[in-house]
Amino acid sequence: MKFLIFVLFFLCLVISSCRDVACNVSTAQQHINIPAPPKTETINNIDYKQVQTPVGKFGGVLNLSIYGSGPKTFNLWASSDNTSSTLGGLLFDSLFETDPDTGEVIPHLAKSYEVKDGGKTIIVKLRKGIKWSDGIPITSDDVVFTWNNIVFTGIEGGGFQSLCLIDGKYPTVKKIDDTTIEFMTHIVFAPFLRQIGYQPAPKHIFEPLLKNTGSLENTKKTFLGFWSTDTKPERFVTSGPFKLARYIQGERIEFVKNKNYYVINTENKKLPYFEKVIYTLVQDSTLELFKFLAGEIDVVSVRGEDVALVKNLEKKKKNFQVINLGPSSGTEFLIFNLHKEDRKGVSQYTPTEWFNNDYFRQAVSHAIDRLGIVDNVLGGVGKPLFTSESLPSIFLNKKIAGGYPQDLKLSKELLKKGGFVWNDSEELLDSKGQKVEFTILTNAENITRQAIAVIIQDDLKKLGIKVNIRPIDFNTLIGRSDSGDWEAIIIGFTGGFFEPNEGANVWKLDGRLHMFDQKPHTPRNWEIEIDKIFNEATKVIDFTYRKKLYDKFQEVVYDKLPFIYLTSPLRIFAVQNNLGNIRPTIYGGVIYNMESIYKKSK
Repeated sequence: MKFLIFVLFFLCLVISSCRDVACNVSTAQQHINIPAPPKTETINNIDYKQVQTPVGKFGGVLNLSIYGSGPKTFNLWASSDNTSSTLGGLLFDSLFETDPDTGEVIPHLAKSYEVKDGGKTIIVKLRKGIKWSDGIPITSDDVVFTWNNIVFTGIEGGGFQSLCLIDGKYPTVKKIDDTTIEFMTHIVFAPFLRQIGYQPAPKHIFEPLLKNTGSLENTKKTFLGFWSTDTKPERFVTSGPFKLARYIQGERIEFVKNKNYYVINTENKKLPYFEKVIYTLVQDSTLELFKFLAGEIDVVSVRGEDVALVKNLEKKKKNFQVINLGPSSGTEFLIFNLHKEDRKGVSQYTPTEWFNNDYFRQAVSHAIDRLGIVDNVLGGVGKPLFTSESLPSIFLNKKIAGGYPQDLKLSKELLKKGGFVWNDSEELLDSKGQKVEFTILTNAENITRQAIAVIIQDDLKKLGIKVNIRPIDFNTLIGRSDSGDWEAIIIGFTGGFFEPNEGANVWKLDGRLHMFDQKPHTPRNWEIEIDKIFNEATKVIDFTYRKKLYDKFQEVVYDKLPFIYLTSPLRIFAVQNNLGNIRPTIYGGVIYNMESIYKKSK
């Protein structure tokens, strides 16, 4: 109780705007020393990856938090949600990773790679002697099996298969020897090097599972149901720094270190330093912040509206630091369901006709007060977003990134062009005389998105549009979006900095996450244009040429608005000062080097 009074007291003292405070938050990479790159150290015929960060202290627990009701699966290759994918990253390593300072592709499970044939052939060498957590060697058989039996067959659940179809053909993945794999495409495919970093699955576990399952449909069902959240932890086999120890649904997920992990420090001792990592499931960001301030959580993402408070407490408590990583690589957006199939029982009206009206979507976009969202929801710690590429992306179209201010007058003119009128009560009617009303879904765990929905609700009320808001559980929301049982959603994608094609499963016609109309339909002209751009942009290596293509893609999205982009928050984190080897970077984040982080002695 004393702690709660303490926090509330400081809340009352916060009188400076978060926007001013954010300017005083140190940005990542301004105050850090970049260590030497990792080396390969061969010991007892094992090619260890030796990181060059300062030697830390072994033992202890890293306490983290994650939003939502929990993962949908622990099968990384079946994952279609961010929570499952995030936790899967602790369990399974990729062949390559992104250099946190330069953004370049660097070996991880792989020892090295060689690009041949102008980019059409990539030879990957695995580290010798590395093992799965059960002691079985990790070999090229695992990599080849993952691609040929999981990815190319389409049984994986994240939509990665659609990213691998290159001009109508899949690449070939072939074993050369136990530690050598040949990846080959029939044409140059620019994003391929990043793609082949895809995490290998343990063949000795999955191959017996997938035998004699009958049809492809049954095989996929069996695969997607494997390693569910009900699976006993001892049945998991991992390649990452940690293993699953316990999952208490609705409360927390506990991981313990993988004693077979192949990363070592400069004293040739096996990492990670932590014996345990515990993720607490949180449903409320305010409670999450209180837990951090009480020392129960070691790292926390700070909402814009909380930055001023946290900065004041940083000065007074002096036991944590606040870090600004710059604009988010993700995108937040409002999306309308454009699929024209009747959804009987969902509503008494037919909003699909409105949503497919270009003028209607444009009117909605111009009516949204994005600056108001930044100021009132993000506490000034963010920027309006208008593009499909995030603000830090190297492919951002800067000509349109600035967007436009709220303009209700223009919105009304656009609605008139779209055939809409107003009745005597200033309610918006369509050409059939129906009142325009729809429901926005968003995830109940994210109060920021709920607050954004309230502002949009108020903005559109000024146009005579009635908007209902319905927060629901995140997993339920994903299920509704997959089924098509929705009208509008506020949600986000994690995004990236370096490769727009990572979003191809959203934009291509056969993409699994083609959310605005993901059921079979007659493609719109602008959908076909986007599809062509994505196909062409992967066939050349030259950055300037690719940039022009992706600039055009952003312009089409900016005009047609299948997604109405909203804001880009700054990524502000608070980190306890008792964590060692915290080295935040713009590209890596705060705890990308989890195997090297440790807790200092008190």
